[in-house]
Amino acid sequence: MKNETRGTRILAGIVFRFFAVVFAAAGLIMLQGLSEGLEPWIRSFMASTPLPEELRFHAASHGALIGILFSFSLLAMLRSPLDNPLLLHFYFVGHLIFLGTLLLTDPALAKQSFFVFILFAAVLAVLFAAYPKRLEMLRPREPKTINRPLLIMSGIALLGLLPFMIQGVAGQIGDAQMQFRWGEGTALGLSLLYAGYLTATSRAGARTLGIVQALAYLYMGAASITLPDYPGSWGIAGGAAAIVYGLVYGVVVLRQLAPGSSLSNPYSIQR
Repeated sequence: MKNETRGTRILAGIVFRFFAVVFAAAGLIMLQGLSEGLEPWIRSFMASTPLPEELRFHAASHGALIGILFSFSLLAMLRSPLDNPLLLHFYFVGHLIFLGTLLLTDPALAKQSFFVFILFAAVLAVLFAAYPKRLEMLRPREPKTINRPLLIMSGIALLGLLPFMIQGVAGQIGDAQMQFRWGEGTALGLSLLYAGYLTATSRAGARTLGIVQALAYLYMGAASITLPDYPGSWGIAGGAAAIVYGLVYGVVVLRQLAPGSSLSNPYSIQR
């Protein structure tokens, strides 16, 4: 009986890993998370169409959201998928944030791009069906241990990202080109904030999710410094601040969420 259960877990892990690789690769290549992510430095030959010059920083936002936060979260699960339901939870909610932001900031574009809703629904449905710990992914049984330093870091991120997100909403509402470029920046900011909250809960997978976030901040900072005067850019000062924040956040995550640290961490609040 034990051998059968172990065999089932191994098979389930293999099936989930297959779909995780497929959908991560799709995000990087088909949805251009990689090609647009390289746009601040390389006008990539992998792009389906050449981007107008004024959209190059918006392409960086796309690369950070689709390429780093979403695709990297799936790839980070490959080592031990059944032990990291928090990463899949973020992947699900992150996509809902993306679709919700599109619907609220540009209903006409959302109606025109209905296939995007169908595509993401299909991806999430397949991952949900392939993941053995479905209930654990939706409603974790593991208690929250709110980490105060990480929660404070998330509050700092909120203050820094709020002007960027407001600008994204205003820009998307006023966009006559019917492209989800400004709004995608807002979706990126909201996804980063939600990921920050999840990381502060200290549940299994929080450390990995925190590292992915740190990479996203470092990337956005580098892109902003490279393209300081482009529409949507955080500028030189904002880019430098994002790099410093990403470095500090990464260090705090590694220290606060080191294996076994939650058992004796004086800065944690049990929930």
